[in-house]
Amino acid sequence: MTAPRSPMRDPMGPAARVRSRRFSLPGRFEWKILAAVFIVATLPLMATGVLLSRTLAAVSAINARHQQEVRNSLGEALEIYRTTFAQAKEGFRVRADELAARHFTRAAELADVPDLLHARVLEGEKIVDEWSVAPEALERSREAPPNLVELPGSRPGAPRMLELTFGIDRQVYADFLSLRQAVDQEHELDRVLPLLLPGVFRGVALEIAIVLVIATLIGLFVARRATVRVGTLRAAASRVAQGDLSVRVAPTGRDELDELGRAFDRMVAELDDARSRLEYLQKVSAWQEVARRLAHEIKNPLTPIQLAVQELRSQYRGGDPAYQRRLDTAADVLDEEIGAIRRLVDDFSAFAKLPKVEPGPVDLGTLLEDFARAHPEWTGQLQVDRPARPVEALCDKMLLRRVLANLVENAVQAAAGAGRAPAVRLGITADAASGTAAIYVDDNGPGVPAGARHRVFDPYFTTKENGTGLGLAIVRKIVIDHGGDVSITDAPPPYGGARFRVALPTLVA
Repeated sequence: MTAPRSPMRDPMGPAARVRSRRFSLPGRFEWKILAAVFIVATLPLMATGVLLSRTLAAVSAINARHQQEVRNSLGEALEIYRTTFAQAKEGFRVRADELAARHFTRAAELADVPDLLHARVLEGEKIVDEWSVAPEALERSREAPPNLVELPGSRPGAPRMLELTFGIDRQVYADFLSLRQAVDQEHELDRVLPLLLPGVFRGVALEIAIVLVIATLIGLFVARRATVRVGTLRAAASRVAQGDLSVRVAPTGRDELDELGRAFDRMVAELDDARSRLEYLQKVSAWQEVARRLAHEIKNPLTPIQLAVQELRSQYRGGDPAYQRRLDTAADVLDEEIGAIRRLVDDFSAFAKLPKVEPGPVDLGTLLEDFARAHPEWTGQLQVDRPARPVEALCDKMLLRRVLANLVENAVQAAAGAGRAPAVRLGITADAASGTAAIYVDDNGPGVPAGARHRVFDPYFTTKENGTGLGLAIVRKIVIDHGGDVSITDAPPPYGGARFRVALPTLVA
């Protein structure tokens, strides 16, 4: 088989990628992103700081006024309690004097005295009589300091004394202690709060600074990710400007920059294909001029040569049979070779004078079936897979039939040359996204080596003994003139040979 093309470039390879991972200072674009991130982070933080400062100042003023009022109220309440306790203490003393003046024989006679908890009669240090309230009453009261008064009739050496212990309500005293504790805590808060608020402000300022630093680092990270990709695109565009169309960005993300990178890769791929087609057309154009001149220069002497041979053959009247046989053999050989040269000249002429493409809407499925019916010599060898839905393309029917004839003939000869019964399949695929349709030609031949696929469409390149190397060159020239291209891959099973894919623009691109 005569069919290879250039090996596919690996778009993910190191030669096709542009990456810059070196650390560098932020560029102008990065500074802009950093400034935007910094402003976006700073404005709310500054507003928060100002509002927090004002709020704390207002809260501090309100709290100061409130605390002053609370301190005043607590102080007044505490003073009331102290006055009350002082008055109660004085009242207990007065009542003790009054009770000592009463004439009683036993301490229990004082049981009816309000708020009295204990009563003892002492002679010197000896307790001669005592009385106490019930334990339940003791639990509800708080003992006041005892009052000691001298009883009437006491002797100087052994004074007779009355010890009276009064009590106050235990809950009242507990409230007094709680109030005093609250006053102490309020004084402590007054001392600590002026020291605490500056620390709060410093903590808030430190947190704002940390948030700004983190925001800056995040902004630098985001900016660097964006600018690295922008730098990659810039470097790739620079290489494209220098003529390197093998460069690919190959983005992996899904944001706008990655979409731009994919669009860039598609554009460069299209430029590469366009340049390849243009170079090929230029090469073919030069070879067409060579073919035209060769056909002209070779064709002119063929007729005189053939006439001269026929003249020699017809004019010989000698009687030498051996010479006659030799002359007839030479004439036959010359006629055969002249015929071969004429066929070669015809191929040169056909290649040099390819007609202009006149495209129109064509149903490719119908075209393939009509082509198969028009070539009964390939019956049993050629299979057509028509798609379920019509696929229309813009093409020249006559020239496209010529393309199919060259490809099918090439496939049949390749399979036969490998000693196999030829089997060729024609099929159609369509890609609405790219606006292209493709005719593929699969065969069961030996395939096309990868190293030869880039040369198989070159004019006069052939691997066949008697080939001219013009068939596939004509095929690609016609397809490129249609606005498409032709490529070679391996045919899928069960064929396993070569697959020629003819890409054409669809009717609605």
